[in-house]
Amino acid sequence: MKSSSPTLLAAGVTALALALGGCASSSDGEGTGAQEQEETRTVTDATDTEVEVPAVPERVVTLHYAATQPVLDLGFTPVGQGVFEEGIIPEEIADEVEQVPVVTDMVEPDLEAIAELEPDLILAPNIYEEEVAEQLRAVAPVYTFTLRGGDRARWEQRTEEIADALGVPDRVEGLAEEFEARQQEIAEEYADEIEGTTVGVIGSYEENSVYVWGEDNMTGTLLLPLGFTWSEQENEIVADEDEPEAVLSNEKLTSAVGDADVLFLDSNLRGEINPFMEDLQATALYEELPAVRDGRAYPAGKNTVAGYTDAHYTLDRVEEALRDMREE
Repeated sequence: MKSSSPTLLAAGVTALALALGGCASSSDGEGTGAQEQEETRTVTDATDTEVEVPAVPERVVTLHYAATQPVLDLGFTPVGQGVFEEGIIPEEIADEVEQVPVVTDMVEPDLEAIAELEPDLILAPNIYEEEVAEQLRAVAPVYTFTLRGGDRARWEQRTEEIADALGVPDRVEGLAEEFEARQQEIAEEYADEIEGTTVGVIGSYEENSVYVWGEDNMTGTLLLPLGFTWSEQENEIVADEDEPEAVLSNEKLTSAVGDADVLFLDSNLRGEINPFMEDLQATALYEELPAVRDGRAYPAGKNTVAGYTDAHYTLDRVEEALRDMREE
């Protein structure tokens, strides 16, 4: 198999560079005429609401990074974006994307800042009260995409939703085909290392706690097609949760992922873990985990997958881990 570069990004990177160097959020780098700008389409968003949107959106505002990354992957550049954490934007485009104005305070939209950008389309997560949604609709058409709820783990669906809003559904097919082909290549190349190997995925986002994920989460969609077996302990812990994830005290770490042969840790796109995870790693309970004792704990990118860039980054890290296991 042809090995991937550690900095491999999703198929949209070339388009991103072009878009970032161009104007607003035009998908082809060329301005549209007045007649085209006045044309609209009617689409149905994640709440089953029909929304009239521009045929060719040119000034897109995203209110969460879960929409920003798909927008970038699809070759657009937003004129305003939701708040983002340091290190989650790919290094190759970080300087340009970080210059895009932030128009949310954590998750709350700054209506005045959004209005000043004169957007022709707002991409909003399905977390806002109707009052907030109405205020946003007074500024520009609002397409609501899936962030929370039963479809939370279906990050591919979210990319499809964003593509529908932008009028480029055909671009998703290419991204999906490339990603699935890469998963198949990894599965075949490292079948010996993967077969019978149990994985666990953890993160930490507050003091003295560990975040665990069942297999029906976003990272599960990346790892299970490779042939890994998911931790039964993690699956049992989240079995009764509305979403396949749960916060536990550090004391329950062994009973949460003690059966994992390999641990994949939440990180940014620089392979850096956050201070809470660093504190967890310093505990005796973490050091005594079988996967840690065997040197099989690896930063693997974001557990909350925003789009194909995140997904490819995780596959980069997984391939590195598999090469390491092969050399043992």
